[in-house]
Amino acid sequence: MSQPRYNVFNQIHKGLRALMYDTAKNIQQMDFEQANASEVIDQVLLVVDLFDEHAHHEDAHILPMVVAHNAALVDSFEKDHELDHKLSEDLRSLCASWTNATSDMERMKIGQGIFYAFNEFIGFNLYHMNREEHELLLTLWQHYTDEEILAAQQAIIQSIPPETMMIESRWMMSTLNNMEIIGWLGAIKANAPEEIFMGYVKLAAETLSEQRWNTIANTLKIEQVAA
Repeated sequence: MSQPRYNVFNQIHKGLRALMYDTAKNIQQMDFEQANASEVIDQVLLVVDLFDEHAHHEDAHILPMVVAHNAALVDSFEKDHELDHKLSEDLRSLCASWTNATSDMERMKIGQGIFYAFNEFIGFNLYHMNREEHELLLTLWQHYTDEEILAAQQAIIQSIPPETMMIESRWMMSTLNNMEIIGWLGAIKANAPEEIFMGYVKLAAETLSEQRWNTIANTLKIEQVAA
């Protein structure tokens, strides 16, 4: 049986989906005339910022690997990223309007607009990420080794500010399955300084259920986690 190829999108896409789903739930539950709706507004802005960053990394590191082999495919993804940016800007504009609103009725109306605009954002990005994990990934596999794909991923990771990396890591940790987390922590243990590894161990222990964490810790032979 052949070894499965490396899916460079799997981990970050799972984290981004989880963040989108959680944000959509919070939008649906929120009474937008209430002052605490500002927390949901902040979460919407976090989503669009992270998706803009994700698209930028693909434009800078992934699409250049594909363009010589399938220029039409790259063109279609660049157009997707332009549309995604427009959807993000629409949401930013609505969030700014909510912040500047002067009445409960106005905030409620804008909140309804945020609800529908975010639905469009989710629908587009779920489809777009599926395309990436089928069309784009297949082209990468046809022309590059897993080591070359991993090198591109490492370049992306090194370009992400530490505070952004921890936000993304928390969402990824919350949604990956046990084997994916074991592989992730194992790679960090093998390649990163001890303090970085222990930071991710602490994140896993805080994020996962006790049962899941015990299973993962036992597999990796991690004896204890600092409080």
